Amino acid sequence: MIEEIDKPEARRNPRFLARRMSCDGGLVMDFSATGVRVHYTKRPKFEIGNLVNLSLESEAGTHAGEAEVVRLEKMAFRKYEVGYRFTDPEAAKKMQLFKCGYDALDDGCWSAA
Repeated sequence: MIEEIDKPEARRNPRFLARRMSCDGGLVMDFSATGVRVHYTKRPKFEIGNLVNLSLESEAGTHAGEAEVVRLEKMAFRKYEVGYRFTDPEAAKKMQLFKCGYDALDDGCWSAA
């Protein structure tokens, strides 16, 4: 879990450091039950407020879902950071299980990845 000292935190849910997790051509830096922060090496083709279908991939499997772009910031030359907020009300449960190595099945049951 990430804890940043001397930095105000507006999130209601804890963030988890992502290890070897990618997202649609970018690198996932951290995630929580409600969203994800992704670094890209070129500017994404969407704007704040857009709804996008994300595909998070790790050794544990793949998690796909819809998210809203809530932050898009140029960090440096060819470095962009995007903050997404999941729009699915079940995202908290899905992300917790994804973090633990489980995938959601289409019928609503859970299976070990």
